[in-house]
Amino acid sequence: MLSIWGSKGNYAYVTARVKAKKSLLISKDNYPKLMLMDLNEIGRFLGETQYQVEMTELATKYDGVNLIELGTSRNLARVFTDILNFSKGDLRNMLERYLMRWDYWNIKTVLRGKYYGASMEDIQEDIVAAGKFDEGYINLLISQEGVEAVLKELKETQGLEIPDEVIEEYQTTQTLAPIEDYLDKLYFAEVLACVRCRGRAEKLFKQFLRKEVDVTNLMTLLKLKKEGLTPKAPQKYFIEGGEELQIETLEELSKAENMERLMSGLIKFSFYADIKEALEEFKQTGSLSPVSLAMQRHLLRSSGKFSHIYPLSVLPIMDYMLRKKQEVDNIRIIARCKESDLGPDQIKKLLVM
Repeated sequence: MLSIWGSKGNYAYVTARVKAKKSLLISKDNYPKLMLMDLNEIGRFLGETQYQVEMTELATKYDGVNLIELGTSRNLARVFTDILNFSKGDLRNMLERYLMRWDYWNIKTVLRGKYYGASMEDIQEDIVAAGKFDEGYINLLISQEGVEAVLKELKETQGLEIPDEVIEEYQTTQTLAPIEDYLDKLYFAEVLACVRCRGRAEKLFKQFLRKEVDVTNLMTLLKLKKEGLTPKAPQKYFIEGGEELQIETLEELSKAENMERLMSGLIKFSFYADIKEALEEFKQTGSLSPVSLAMQRHLLRSSGKFSHIYPLSVLPIMDYMLRKKQEVDNIRIIARCKESDLGPDQIKKLLVM
């Protein structure tokens, strides 16, 4: 069918399926209950929800935090793959590009695991096979001897070639940051290029993607400020294509002498009201976690607003995917905090709802 995008895709069918899936998300009322449960109780609770299949399959081999993390990750991959599989036309093409973020996520997870000498099982716990790469191929990457071997495999089988200057910087600095930054830039360049802005809904979708670039760039800016660095080549650190934070803007903001000046420079942006308190906390404690959580909440509010404006487009699908991902993150945070004996009040501060 032709959607309001002016392009072919089974939007009505997919948005109806996603609406049904959205009704299965854990309600806000359940989170206080989850925060009072122990790990076994959380596992049993998940086994009675949409996570039942994965929790049942994995329960014979895993328990505690490992069961919860693996079960929720595999459910996330299955749900996103299902959505992709019953999408058609341009809708499928866009979702396929969007879900490639999980391929890049998995590549970075494997590289980190190899860099720090993690076991195959430890690396697999953080894998989400929701993109083009299936578990078999990801396990092939995990089986490689080291970082260089993983990169060689990706080049030979996927045509993913990391520029020589990035490899040289990795070898010089002995950190994965240059490779990870390059992969982030590559992902956003590809996904932004596939959105052709042929209608209002598609323009809003691209605007939302650019907001995600802003989030990434803002966090990079704050990390640089925390380390007392003013980049001489901003394009090396920041991603092109932001909605409000263009490279030139980020360059000016990076020159701020202190956090007071930086916060003054951020006042004019639409996200400032949502992160003002978190920035104050960062100024006092040096912790970026509150800012990251505040920006995630800002994104969720934006996606919810956009999805209501255009119910027969990719926007409600994106909104659901974000909320599903956030649900999995929240469950995993609760499980890890329970393992560390943190109380409900401490856990609540780390959740995004």
